[in-house]
Amino acid sequence: MRAAFLLALAPGAAAVGWSQFRGGPYRDGTTTTVGPKANNLLWRFLLRGTSQGAPTVHPDESMVYVGGTDGFYGVNSDGTFGWYLRIDKGVVNSAAAVSTKHNLVVFGGMNGGIYGVDARTGLTKWTVWTKGAAKGSRTTPYIYSSPVISNDDIAFVGAADGLYAFELASGRVKWIFDAKGEPVWSSPALSADQMTVYVGGIDNFVHAVDAATGTSKWEWETGGFPDDPDDPDVDSSPAVSRRDGTVYVGSFDNRLHAIDGGSGQVKWSYRTNDDVISSPAVARDGKTVYIPSTSGVVHAVSDKGEKRWSTDLGHAVMAEPVLDGDGTLYIGDDDGKVYALDAKKGKILWSHDFGDKVRGEPAVASGRLYVATINSDTFLHCIGGAGSSHHSSSSKDDKDGGGSAFGTFVTWFCVLIGLGVVAYAALTIGKPYLEEHGFRLPVVQRRDAFAPAPVDDGTYAAPFVELQESMIDDNKPRGGAVV
Repeated sequence: MRAAFLLALAPGAAAVGWSQFRGGPYRDGTTTTVGPKANNLLWRFLLRGTSQGAPTVHPDESMVYVGGTDGFYGVNSDGTFGWYLRIDKGVVNSAAAVSTKHNLVVFGGMNGGIYGVDARTGLTKWTVWTKGAAKGSRTTPYIYSSPVISNDDIAFVGAADGLYAFELASGRVKWIFDAKGEPVWSSPALSADQMTVYVGGIDNFVHAVDAATGTSKWEWETGGFPDDPDDPDVDSSPAVSRRDGTVYVGSFDNRLHAIDGGSGQVKWSYRTNDDVISSPAVARDGKTVYIPSTSGVVHAVSDKGEKRWSTDLGHAVMAEPVLDGDGTLYIGDDDGKVYALDAKKGKILWSHDFGDKVRGEPAVASGRLYVATINSDTFLHCIGGAGSSHHSSSSKDDKDGGGSAFGTFVTWFCVLIGLGVVAYAALTIGKPYLEEHGFRLPVVQRRDAFAPAPVDDGTYAAPFVELQESMIDDNKPRGGAVV
């Protein structure tokens, strides 16, 4: 029944989704689909925790994926709960990549795990455990990078101990590229023939790596600060031009660099007015590159390195810009807003105030914009269509419309008492019933840097949905191999 429900939500075959970070393997931040034309909020979904991860969308646009402090979520495109995977040591800042061939969602966790998860149910199929960096003060494994998928069979992702290549079917690691012993925070991009992987490193270099062997093709050093092993000198993820294969990347040297993808020779460098943490968006015709800096200024630069326009959003910009098929540039800001800009002139068309910082890129899918915010409570928001026009409850404009303070206190007191009674009944009466049907309640897992990595067997995925399905199909496989 669940599969039928998801298919009913799915749009027609023309939908392309936003199934990887920056939209696809080029990492150019563009799509042929058209985003929303106004700041209309359709729904929001509470994630319960902070995250700087960016949402991605299944190619059939039936489900949105995003990480939070305590794990990873699959949210149905109508804003209802899909599934949830609890992750050891919680935080997922990595944006997921979706493989339709393997029905798989792949992402990295801040516990150093690379997860391959069933895209429909959230059950873990396999897990790869990375290692800590050889240099720097952080000795434990972690992953900021977002995976990129090549030919729906191989994926690449940065980790604390280098760049990983692994098979989607099994999670088997093909090779690990050592970025001079330092972490890779940047997310990798692929050349047009998918034979070269481009990635930035804390070692201050941009690397071109052979996708088949993991050997270096070329490297180029930016003008950052290579003396600090904990400084993400190339945090920006490279973007590859669809027109001529030029690699564009930002750096802590305040510049946007254009590099020949074949030779590694620098074509030009454009100076912004502050550090460039964000990643560039490259128009599909290859003629314009869009890059923000931490000062809050968004720059549009020609393919010759000349300024086209700049727009000051007034606050630091850490999020990546996204260009839709109708020439609208979407970008999140630390002032709590997402802005829609005219990509030709830089004029602000509209904005939506969420009240929380927006550090991850928006995801565009057929008239919709999916945005995750960070604060004590994180929401996944959906803008677009003809839904309600209410504001986020975290907005300063949202106020209680009426009722006395005493009445409000009594109401919430009764609600809390009722929830306590329900919770007690569920744990004392319902637990034997759950265990009778083969469902194990989640148990907090803890480990330190010297303890063996835990095996996540997938039973944390969607507890209530999982219970219903286990009653129907007791032979359903659970978990998977751990690499």
